[in-house]
Amino acid sequence: MVEVIVKELTSGVNLVGTYYGDVELNMVYVKGSGVLLDTATTGIIEDVVNAIGLPKVAIVTHPHEDHAGGSAYLANRGVKVIAHDVARGFLYSNLVNVDSFFPLRYRRCFDQEFAESFIKDFRAKVGSPVIHESFRGVLRINGVECLEAFGHTSGTVVCIANGVMFTSDAVQGSGIRGSKVTDSIPQVSSIDDYLNTLNMLKSISVKMLVPGHNYLPPAKRVLEGDEIKEFINTSMNSINKLLNLGRLILEERPMTICEFASELIREYGVKRGLYLQALITAEAILKYYRRRGLLRVIKEGDVALYAIR
Repeated sequence: MVEVIVKELTSGVNLVGTYYGDVELNMVYVKGSGVLLDTATTGIIEDVVNAIGLPKVAIVTHPHEDHAGGSAYLANRGVKVIAHDVARGFLYSNLVNVDSFFPLRYRRCFDQEFAESFIKDFRAKVGSPVIHESFRGVLRINGVECLEAFGHTSGTVVCIANGVMFTSDAVQGSGIRGSKVTDSIPQVSSIDDYLNTLNMLKSISVKMLVPGHNYLPPAKRVLEGDEIKEFINTSMNSINKLLNLGRLILEERPMTICEFASELIREYGVKRGLYLQALITAEAILKYYRRRGLLRVIKEGDVALYAIR
C-alpha cells in the first residue's frame, strides 16, 4: 500500500499524488466528469482507486510503466481507457512495451543479471496494458482537452482541465535531484520534438501545472504563476546544456553509446552510474547531431562508435 494524497486544485479538478519508489508520482482526477489522467503502475492503481473512487475514463499520457501500468486494472472494472494512437501501438503487448523502453541494443551496456532483473520488474509494473480508444491531434472529452506533446516519447500528450495543465513527463525541467536512487537527467527520445513541445506549451496560459514527478525546479507537485514559466524555460535550457555537453564529449574521441551516456550524466552532475533512461537521452542527442550531418559513425562487427566530425 502506498500513500495517496488528494487535493482540490480548481473546481472539480484534483491532484492525486503518490510515490513511485523514491520519487513523487502525480496524476490528475477531474472529479466532476470522472476522468483520470494517467494510471500509475499495476501495484499502485488500486490504492489510487480506493482514494478517489472508480473513474469513468482514464487517459494514458504516454507508454511507460508508471503511467500506463494501471490500465488493465481499470479496464477490467469497466473504465474506458484512451491513449494517443502512437502510445497505443507501443502498449500493444507487454513484450512490445518492454522492447520500446529497453531495446536489445541497450542491453549490452549492462550485465545480464541487471538486464534480466530490470525486464522482469518492468513487465510486472506495466502488466498487460489495455487501451480501448486512441486519437491523433487533439482529444476533447468530458471537459478535458489533450494535445500532442512528443519528445519524452512519441505518443506523449499533455491534458488541460479547468485551468490545470497536466504535463506528466512531457516537461522535465533539469531532471530529478535528491533521491536515493533515481537522480536523473531529463529523459528525452527526440530533441526536436521535445523543443517543439516546450515552445508550444509556452504559448498556453493556465493557472496551475502538475508535472508527472518532482522535477526541478521547483520539485513541487503543483506549480503556479511564475513557477510554470521557469519550469518550461529550465527545460529548454537543460536540453541545450545536454546538447553542448554531448558535443564536447564526442569531440574528444569516438566512443560507444554506453560510454557516451556514462560521460553525459557525469558531466551533467548526476552522481550515479549508468542507468537505462540516460541511454535514451544519449541516443536522442546522437540522432540530433546525425540529422545535422555532424555525427561520424564507425562500425566494426556489431559495435558502433560515435564522434563529432
